[in-house]
Amino acid sequence: MSQTSLSPVGKEEVNTLVSWIKTQEDLDLWSGNTFRNGFSAGKMQLHLKRTDLDSFAYLDKRKNLLCYADIARKERQTGILCRVIVRPAHRRLGFGKAFCKDLLHWAKHNGNYSRIHLNTFGHNKAALACYGALGFKTVSVEAKCRKVSGKLQDLVVMSTNL
Repeated sequence: MSQTSLSPVGKEEVNTLVSWIKTQEDLDLWSGNTFRNGFSAGKMQLHLKRTDLDSFAYLDKRKNLLCYADIARKERQTGILCRVIVRPAHRRLGFGKAFCKDLLHWAKHNGNYSRIHLNTFGHNKAALACYGALGFKTVSVEAKCRKVSGKLQDLVVMSTNL
């Protein structure tokens, strides 16, 4: 992952991110319940104004968006890693894992977090493997509690200490 960097999210990154969400399934997998009333660049810009989260872009050396994620503050030293997405053409190449590793470093050293939680879907084997390799452990599984493309899926809650 040479020459990638965590960066703030700007208008160009928002437009690129919006272009990655092509179907309702894409939106369900990526945003959970966050954008239940539709998704657009305007709604994403409003989302970025939330005061309870830090949003990150992972850019290559040409400043192209490779990954996006949020860390929402749950409690004083506990955060929730959410809305992690990798550019479609770069999936399963290690970018998501490198990005999440850099996010965890930021969370510990800049965000003053000591614990990070996340939710993912039980059928998303790539995400489960990625998070497991980063030290996340399953805390609970909420059976068939979230819809993805109209079908109920298991929600896996994971956590790691920093």
